[in-house]
Amino acid sequence: MKLTAAKLDSSGEGVVKVSGDLTFQTVPALREPLLQALFAEAGARVLDLGDVGRVDSSALSLWLVCRREAARRDVSLTLTNPPEDLCSIAELVGLEGVGG
Repeated sequence: MKLTAAKLDSSGEGVVKVSGDLTFQTVPALREPLLQALFAEAGARVLDLGDVGRVDSSALSLWLVCRREAARRDVSLTLTNPPEDLCSIAELVGLEGVGG
């Protein structure tokens, strides 16, 4: 199965959109650029995963890293359009607040 590289679009006000696949193969390269895009400006932020394809547990790990960084910075961070598989993984491990 060929993976689609994850890409960021932070052109919207306070919104960072991710597209492509979020798997153990793509997440490591996305982590720092995503954190930089999310927290480059002050104010509430939104992470939109509406254009994400495949996910695995690495996608959940990435979301938790983003939440932890938002809490550290005292910034409101909202997840929108999480893929169904991400919600299922979160539910499986007992995490609340990921599902849409």
